[in-house]
Amino acid sequence: MELTESDDRTIIVPTEDGRALGVCEWGDAEGAPIFWLHGTPGSRLLRHPGERYLTHHLRVYTYDRPGYGLSTRVPGRRVADAAADVRTIADHMGLEGFGVAGVSGGASSALATAALLSDRVDRCAVVVGGAPFTAEGLDFYAGMDEEARQGWERANQGPEALEAEWRELLEWVDSGMPGLDVAEDVMAMLSETVHEATRQGPGGFLDDCLSEVRDWGFSLQDVRAPTCIMLARDDASVPPAHGEWLVSHLPDAALTWVDGGHFGPRDEPEMRLLAWVGHSADSAMGPDLSQGSQPTTG
Repeated sequence: MELTESDDRTIIVPTEDGRALGVCEWGDAEGAPIFWLHGTPGSRLLRHPGERYLTHHLRVYTYDRPGYGLSTRVPGRRVADAAADVRTIADHMGLEGFGVAGVSGGASSALATAALLSDRVDRCAVVVGGAPFTAEGLDFYAGMDEEARQGWERANQGPEALEAEWRELLEWVDSGMPGLDVAEDVMAMLSETVHEATRQGPGGFLDDCLSEVRDWGFSLQDVRAPTCIMLARDDASVPPAHGEWLVSHLPDAALTWVDGGHFGPRDEPEMRLLAWVGHSADSAMGPDLSQGSQPTTG
């Protein structure tokens, strides 16, 4: 797959099994390294616009999960497989220890990386990410709006049902993603990110969704790094019980709340969270994340 002019900051990292991973590096070249894992759908172009990473002295790595952007598709992949890809990128970049954070559909991949690379991941964060579909003792749909419920039900039904979800998603993107309450630069970035996610068609999206309704392939008890779970007060797609369930099943976790919905706006608290994940000097005493509320630990 050839790169275009818009891919001038992209690095193609080869894997041991002959695949390609599309990777970008953002921010301070001498900053604290973290991986920022995109949602569903998404791509390596998901980042915080402007000078935010430089301000917080962060060196941020993003990459296309298989089937998105420039990364080779892997049908049937599991959530746990993300850890091997992050390790491959980290090795290629010469990283020993690093932080990892994932947003929405990338949250489970962040937890997988923290669990399976526990000797290298220093801190972990989940941003508006839910509990496993197979979570025991959780009423998965309780408090979830109809749109989100329908998406999960389609994923559980299989690829054919998800094709309808994909078509609806494309219509929403093509119409300018109405309903998002975010800054202009963030909207431009999100549009670029999602359009890149469609480069190979629906494969990455289908594989993401199908992996989420199966067993994730790792134990949350193996996430040894301090972990922060960030949920949004007006997010109807990730109910509060999901965050509470995650905190109760992780060895060292805190739950914090921010204003806004699934897509924000939450720029400042999210950046403070990423600064904490990266061990930046301004977050050495722990994350100051919430907008007037205190984290709940479990």
